[in-house]
Amino acid sequence: MSPEPGFNIPNDFPETAGGTIPCPDTVDVVGIGSCMMNYVALVPELGHSQCIRHSQGLEATPGGATALSLIQLARLSISTAWLGILGDDDDGSRILRHLEDENIMTRGIERRDGMRSPFSWVTVTPNGDRNTLIFPNVLSDLTAENVSANMVGYIDNCLHFHTDIGTIPLRTTLQAIEVAHAADCMVFTDVDTDPIYLVEEAGLGRPKELEAILQKTDILKLCLAAALRLSGEETPEMACEQLHRTYQPRYTIVTAGREGSCLTYDGEVWNIPALGGPAVDSTGAGGAYYGGLSYALLTGIKGESAGYFASACAAFACSRVGSLHLGTREEIDTILSGEEVEEAAETDLTDVF
Repeated sequence: MSPEPGFNIPNDFPETAGGTIPCPDTVDVVGIGSCMMNYVALVPELGHSQCIRHSQGLEATPGGATALSLIQLARLSISTAWLGILGDDDDGSRILRHLEDENIMTRGIERRDGMRSPFSWVTVTPNGDRNTLIFPNVLSDLTAENVSANMVGYIDNCLHFHTDIGTIPLRTTLQAIEVAHAADCMVFTDVDTDPIYLVEEAGLGRPKELEAILQKTDILKLCLAAALRLSGEETPEMACEQLHRTYQPRYTIVTAGREGSCLTYDGEVWNIPALGGPAVDSTGAGGAYYGGLSYALLTGIKGESAGYFASACAAFACSRVGSLHLGTREEIDTILSGEEVEEAAETDLTDVF
């Protein structure tokens, strides 16, 4: 939604990004976490059990919280790299091509013969409601030993380290965070689904590994469902404050879709409204928010202003169907000025391969 008349959006946003690449293997932000092909199908409604619906179109683009945060940063001129493993299938080749097209460094990616790359199926309705089914595939095989053997050098030289709880084993995530802390990197962790489900049913790791990850995170971002489940509270504000007291990161953020987000930093709590026009599809919004917040902190934006910048990035992502509609600095500034994003021209979403 647009800001109410007379509402002053903080405007202390620098004009340019500070990201540079001092040498071929050094980047500002490194990510180890979700990166996959998203197959997004347009449907009239999500339906119910035993319900069959015809899709109105299909889009295939890269997805995953960590990958999208890196793409958002790259579009804001910050140098980034994704580290991980992909299969030798067509999806793996598509992911690599998309990352390289976004100027994201891919030299830290391993391809494994005979393995299938991660992907997800997403159904989304015209009003933006969606369901997501994730297939981690080869990313489930990423180990703590892989991090120690092949990825330490990349993490050692970055400023921000991005990860998420969703696809790779928690033990692997924890090892990467330990490396980042040893290198004095700021650690960003995105909890974009119910982490208790991931531990108790999906078998992603053990409760003590989840606790250690949350305790060692500097910038903790959670979707509303995850925040309420972990905190036991009933509102975004109460969950945000409670989780901030429990884990004591520098920032705690709870995102709540159309209700905006709640951000806690330095003893202050801010409710950041959803910006822009009506949401068309929230696929990718979490990664856009995550990347926008990282950009804000890299360029000296703090507190409430950082939340507004991240919210504007998420708003732009929601203005189109699919996960790759992430804004440039000029486009994000348009939303911060209070303008709505122009409607996209209709496209044939089946013509994407």
